Amino acid sequence: MSNGILQSPIHRVVVNAERERLSVAMLCRPDSEKEIQPIDKLVNESRPVLYRPVKDYAKIFLEYYQQGKRPIDAFKI
Repeated sequence: MSNGILQSPIHRVVVNAERERLSVAMLCRPDSEKEIQPIDKLVNESRPVLYRPVKDYAKIFLEYYQQGKRPIDAFKI
């Protein structure tokens, strides 16, 4: 949706025997029937569309994740 402006970090856990670790799960799953695409205001001549519109994002995400691939790569133009 941000057309590549905002990027999610790669998840990494570092074990620390001296400090307790706190994790917070934040999940967002778009409706499988809704089309997701970059927001119009974030697309212009100097920043063209980088990702194609997609439906059923969760299904594609799971397929790529299980293959050890970055799911965002499935949507690049």
